[in-house]
Amino acid sequence: MPFVILLLLAAVLAVQSVRAQNLSAQDHASLGISLAREGKLPAAEWELREAVHVASGVASYRAQLGSILGLQGKWREALASFQKAIDLAPENLDFRRETAAVQWQLGLMSSAEKNLQYVLARHPDDRGAILLLGLVKERNGDYAIAAKLLDSQFALVIAQPDRTVALFHSVVQSGQRAKITKITEALKGRANDKLWASAIVRCTQIAVMSGDLHTAQTLFAWIPDDDPGRPAAGVQLANLLYSRGAVSYAKEFLLQLARHGAMSADLQALLGQCFESEHQPGLAMQAYERSIELNPSRIDYYEAPISLLLDLGKTDDALALANRALAIAPTDARPWLWKGQADLHLHAYKDAMESYTHAGKLDSSSADAILGVAAVYFVSGQSDAAIAEYKAGIAQFPNDARLYVACASMLLASPDSARLQAEAENLLQKAAKLAPQSAEAHYQLGQLALQQNRLKEAETELSLSLQSKPDRSKTHFALSVVYRRMGRTEDATRQFAIYQDLKRAEESGSTAAMTAAQQP
Repeated sequence: MPFVILLLLAAVLAVQSVRAQNLSAQDHASLGISLAREGKLPAAEWELREAVHVASGVASYRAQLGSILGLQGKWREALASFQKAIDLAPENLDFRRETAAVQWQLGLMSSAEKNLQYVLARHPDDRGAILLLGLVKERNGDYAIAAKLLDSQFALVIAQPDRTVALFHSVVQSGQRAKITKITEALKGRANDKLWASAIVRCTQIAVMSGDLHTAQTLFAWIPDDDPGRPAAGVQLANLLYSRGAVSYAKEFLLQLARHGAMSADLQALLGQCFESEHQPGLAMQAYERSIELNPSRIDYYEAPISLLLDLGKTDDALALANRALAIAPTDARPWLWKGQADLHLHAYKDAMESYTHAGKLDSSSADAILGVAAVYFVSGQSDAAIAEYKAGIAQFPNDARLYVACASMLLASPDSARLQAEAENLLQKAAKLAPQSAEAHYQLGQLALQQNRLKEAETELSLSLQSKPDRSKTHFALSVVYRRMGRTEDATRQFAIYQDLKRAEESGSTAAMTAAQQP
C-alpha cells in the first residue's frame, strides 16, 4: 500500500512539473511578443528561445521565434524555426504562409510556391498567400501571372513599396499597359513620403528599360531632388531621350541634373555624346575629359574621346590617350584597337598591324581586330590582302554585318569595280539582312541602285539609311540626286538644303574645335 501511494505521489508531482514548465514557456513567449512590439528584437529573441527550450514540442513558439528572427534579417535561422513548426503542425496554414515568406526572401522559389499552393488548395481566398504567390511569380519571371495575382490584391500591394515595384515590373514586362496608370497614381499619392522614394526610382528605371518614355518622365518628376538614386535614374532617362533622337532635350536635361549637383562619369560621357551629335566637338571633348577624371579606371570612357580626337586630326593626342588606357588595362583588347587606329592615322603601319594583331590575340570573339588589320592592308595599298582578310573574317564571323559592308566597299573602290558590282551588292544585301539598321549598308545599296538608274530602289535604300542616321549629310545629298533625276524638284531642293545645313554644321563644328584646341 505505501508503494502505491508513492507511485501516485510521483505521478502528481510529474504532472505539476509539466504544468509549471508550460506555464514558464508561456510566460517567456508572452514577454517575447511584448518586447517585439516595443522594437526590442534581441531581447524578444532570447525570451522566445527560452520558451522553445522549455516547451520544444509547442509549434507556435517555434513560429513566433521564426517571426522574430525574420524581423532581424536572420533568414536562415528563421526558416529552420518555421520548418520545425510545420513539422510539429503540418496542417497549420499560417505556418505554411510565413515559411513561404521566408523562403521567398532566401530565393527558394520552388519551396515557397509549394507551401503557398498547399495553403491555397485549402483556402483559395487567402489574401496573404495570393500576394506572396504573386511575388514568387514575379521573381521567377512569370510576369503575366504575377501581374494578375498582385493586381487582385491591389490594396495590400500598394501598402508597401517593394510590393508596388513588383507589380509595376510585372505589368510592364507582361505588356499590360492599361494597368500602369493606377499604379502611377498610387505612387503619386506617396511622392512626398521619403520611404517611397526608392520605389519611385526603381519604377522610373523599369519604365526607362522598357522604353516607356512618358511614364519614365512622369515618375522621375516625383523623385525628391536630394534622393541618392535620382542622378542615376536621370542619366538613364537622358540616355533614352538621346536614343530617341531628342538630343537637345537630353543635353538640357543632363545640364539641369549637373546644376542640381549630379556629378557622375556616366552623365559626362552622355553629355559628350550630345555635344558631339550637335557638332560641338570642343564642348564634347571637355565632357569626355571630365568623365575620365571622375572615373579614370573605367576603360569605356576612353573610346569616345579617342575617336573624336582622330576625327579632328589630333592624332598625337589620341595616341597619348590610347596609351594611357593601355597603362590601365594592358590585357584588355580595346585599348590596343584604339592604339591601332591612332597608329593608322599616323601612317605607322607596322605599329598599327602589331596593335591590331595583339588585340586579336587578347579577344578572338570579336571581328574588330580583323577589321583593323584589313584597314591597314587597304591604307598601305595592299587591296587584295585587305579583301582576303575581310573574306576570312566573314568565314569566321558570318553574322557580323560590318565585315560584309567593309568588303563590299573595298570591291567597289577597286579598279575593277564594274565587274565586281554584283558581288558587292550581294554582300551589302546580306549585311542589310543581318543588320537592318545598318545605315552604311543601305547607303551603299542606294548608291549602287543610283548608278544603275534604279531610282525607286535607290530612294528606298537611302531613306532606310536616313532612318538609322538622319544626320549624315552624304545620304541627303545622294537622295537629292535621286529626286532630281526623278523630276521631283521640290523634294530634291529640300534634301539638298538639308545636306548644306548638315555640311555647314559639320565644318563649323570641326573648325571651332580646332580653334579652341590651338588656344593656349
